[in-house]
Amino acid sequence: FTSWQAFRKVLNEISDLAGQREVVAESLQLQIIQGISLLSKTLREERKKCLSNGTILHQNLTTQLAALERAKRNYEKAYRDSEKAVENYKKADMDLNLSRAEVERYKNIMTAKIQQSDDAKNEYANQLQKSNNLQQQHYHELLPEVFNRLQELDEKRTRGIREFIISAADVESSVAPIIARCLEGMVKAGESINEKEDSYKVIERYQSGFTPPGDIPFEDLSKMDTLDTSQESHYNHVQSSHLTVKGTISANKIKKRVGIFNIFGSNKVS
Repeated sequence: FTSWQAFRKVLNEISDLAGQREVVAESLQLQIIQGISLLSKTLREERKKCLSNGTILHQNLTTQLAALERAKRNYEKAYRDSEKAVENYKKADMDLNLSRAEVERYKNIMTAKIQQSDDAKNEYANQLQKSNNLQQQHYHELLPEVFNRLQELDEKRTRGIREFIISAADVESSVAPIIARCLEGMVKAGESINEKEDSYKVIERYQSGFTPPGDIPFEDLSKMDTLDTSQESHYNHVQSSHLTVKGTISANKIKKRVGIFNIFGSNKVS
């Protein structure tokens, strides 16, 4: 049958299509999936490194600003102590009841406090300069470098997506002509089906040579002799027809051909 032949051709084309899909799957696995995995791993590591560097930079700046705050508090305390020492010395110097040694002691305390204040002031100035330099470097050089690196990584990720999409399309395009030929073969297989030819083959295969029976004679009960003869003739005719419908049996009873009327002999409901 043409439908059977077309179905076999379609199965062959489907097998070829499956083979091309395997080629696509293997190519995607080797060229795309592995590339995505490698790029993803690299980007994760680089991004983690950038974030770690950014954290370190932030901690360094925070530490320096904390040192500046401590130096400022020390300077403020030392300055207040020095002012108090100067005030105490002035009072002692004007107090005539104090001995020269006592006044000298207040003077030494004042000198020491002034020196401590100057040292704290210098330390504060030093920490302030360090903080300003580090803060300027942090916001104008170090931190922008981290952000630029993160931007480069994101651009690399985006560029990878573009390349992977194009590569995937190229893989599909490489097998598209073969797939098109397979589909064309399936269309031709479908177009080769000839329902008339198949139905004629069914008729040729299952035709039985059955001859339709003649009219059933009227049975006149008033003519018994004629009735007996008619019944016998009709019985023989039915028996002959029955053999013809059920199948033709050869003399040696070896070959039996089943007639198409057997499709009406079953009481089963499909």
